[in-house]
Amino acid sequence: MADETLLMLFRIVAGTAVIAFFGAWAVRRATFLVQLNTKVARSNPTRNIRRAFKANLRHALVNIFGNKKLLKWTLPGIAHFWVMWAFFVLQTTLLEAAGELYIGPEFQLPLLNAIELFGVTAYDVLGFFQDSLALLSLIGILVFAGYRFSLDPKGKGRSSRFAGSNLNQGWWVLAAETLVIWTLWTAHGVRFAEGHAPTEAAFMSNLFGQVFVGMDSLTLEWIGAINLVAHIAIVGGFLVFTLHSKHLHIVTIPFQELSRDPERDLALGKLHTEKIDMETMDEDTILGVGQIEHFTFDRFLDFQTCTECGRCQSQCPAWNTGKPLSPKMLIQDLRDHMYAKGPFALGKVDEAEAGDVINIPLVGDAPGQPSVIDYDVLWSCTTCGACVEECPVDIQHVDTIVDMRRYKAMMESSFPQEAGVMLRNVENAGDPWGVGQGKREEWTEKLDFDIPVLEPGSDTGGEYEYVFWTGCAGAVDDRSKRISRAIAQLLHDAGVNFAIFGKNETCTGDPARRLGMEYLFQMLAEQNVEMLKSVGADKTKIIAWCPHCFNTLKNEYPDFDGDFEVLHHSEVLGQLLDEGRLVATSEVDKRITYHDPCYLGRHNDVYSQPRKVVDAVPGLQPTEMGRCRSNGFCCGAGGARMWMEEDIGKRVNIERVDEALGTDPELISTACPYCTTMLTDGIAQKVQEGSLEDGQVEVLDIAEVLERGRMLPLASQGVVGASEGSGDAQT
Repeated sequence: MADETLLMLFRIVAGTAVIAFFGAWAVRRATFLVQLNTKVARSNPTRNIRRAFKANLRHALVNIFGNKKLLKWTLPGIAHFWVMWAFFVLQTTLLEAAGELYIGPEFQLPLLNAIELFGVTAYDVLGFFQDSLALLSLIGILVFAGYRFSLDPKGKGRSSRFAGSNLNQGWWVLAAETLVIWTLWTAHGVRFAEGHAPTEAAFMSNLFGQVFVGMDSLTLEWIGAINLVAHIAIVGGFLVFTLHSKHLHIVTIPFQELSRDPERDLALGKLHTEKIDMETMDEDTILGVGQIEHFTFDRFLDFQTCTECGRCQSQCPAWNTGKPLSPKMLIQDLRDHMYAKGPFALGKVDEAEAGDVINIPLVGDAPGQPSVIDYDVLWSCTTCGACVEECPVDIQHVDTIVDMRRYKAMMESSFPQEAGVMLRNVENAGDPWGVGQGKREEWTEKLDFDIPVLEPGSDTGGEYEYVFWTGCAGAVDDRSKRISRAIAQLLHDAGVNFAIFGKNETCTGDPARRLGMEYLFQMLAEQNVEMLKSVGADKTKIIAWCPHCFNTLKNEYPDFDGDFEVLHHSEVLGQLLDEGRLVATSEVDKRITYHDPCYLGRHNDVYSQPRKVVDAVPGLQPTEMGRCRSNGFCCGAGGARMWMEEDIGKRVNIERVDEALGTDPELISTACPYCTTMLTDGIAQKVQEGSLEDGQVEVLDIAEVLERGRMLPLASQGVVGASEGSGDAQT
């Protein structure tokens, strides 16, 4: 009796002490984390939490419980699925552990053995799933360990997606998960040996129990009690470790997913907008993010939710071409700085105790300057969105980078010098090249038909089927003018009644916005929205062939009261093909590969329509590159990189051209003026190096490919040859 009393006291006192110790530690850390998000981070004026919750609930359920993004990487996705669901189901064992701690090893979850169907109790089902998922979880842990060994940065270097991750934390997580399962099976095995097992269906627990069969009762109870306290200590320690490590995502991801931008379900689309009103600004006004506490609460959740899996890093065009930017490490550095500065920001320590952490700049003004984020890291980003597309927890790396760019550009006028020319041209001439609005109609002069030009105040847009937004490149860049003419010719041949904006167009502001010059973007947006409404563009459909214009008009102008129906030219041409208004009549015997523009694909989920246009041309032999569609690789021009020098590592466009040439193409097609320019430059460099012959590979827009097939109105098939007006696109 005395032995049993001592055993009970040990179990209760030791178990309670362990719970109290780790519980207090966890509460202290959790309080700090909550205070960071509620007291240090800024509120997000653009985010309605109730609306965001409703809009994101389905996405969150699919992404969290269904592991939608994780399962894109099949084997590690399946392994994570097993481990995650084991975590959910094994929470029931914590209730069993609490009951055993305070009541004894005979404790069972109430009512489960009373619920029976076809001779199977609810406890049978629970026990089977507990052990099955625990076993699958162990297999998943072995898979993770195998991946970590095979992708060890010591051997793989930058090519490892774990380069820069806190590797020891990953191993501690795997070890802790293994110990939790092992001590759980031991606890259940002892109960089985004692005759207290609630079900025979817990096959692994019963297998462990065979080891203990035959031991005397008191020894078994001591083994069970010691193992139970150890199990609770491991779980408690794991909880505290989780709150201090990258494993925190298991706590924060529901909040992070449910507070995400509700307009970003299928694709990246827009950047968030905070209206700038010069009349209300004062010396305390902050534009962008210059200190960690300038970030909004949803960005803080992003930092805390990063799992350091490195999927973003493995897909980043900057990292893959030797640049210093790793989206993963950028988030890690901001997270670590947030934790380091948090006690000072919360008033828990003074300046002397906080040390240098409160004085270090968030972003440097020159490469190598001491800062949280290096200058070259910030300006290497092409805003392609590959990081966001791959991130299993939906971290918004691009928004974070642009927020910091806004502060550097608008508050400190600190950005790459060559980009300043582009900004001045956009502000003074209305286009990045500085050609001027007066020349925006010159591209039409080589056409053999006239295109109506809408005039401000005319309100005549509704009289046309479409209005063609040519864009800066399409109106003033010589190469892109040929594509504009090809599009216009196809629309004309299809009998489409359309007009253009001509000299009334000005830059949509995309390059200025991605550079961080948000104020200039907002001025251009308001100016363009006013013009578009004045000509009645809200009463028809707008065609934009530049994906950057397309994205801005469609997704970002609604923030400025500009709600228009905007289509990319690939969507319109595809529709005309479906309707029979355009039909292929000439075979083109060429090998072709298609490059997905980032702002058309990942940012707007348009992948199939451009391929439909290319596939309509008979004789073409299409081959996909290894990195295509949502896994596509950037051309290197986005994020205003088109107007910045690229002098670190390999040029992004050369990396993409090398991949395209791996398919042995004669034609490389795309659907973006930036991509056309970058790929053409890459091919030209290959010719200059002697690895290609001049004219061996051509870069064409999908509209030019379509013209190569001599697309004609259905009524004129076989009667009329291709229009001479499209000659530039056919040379």
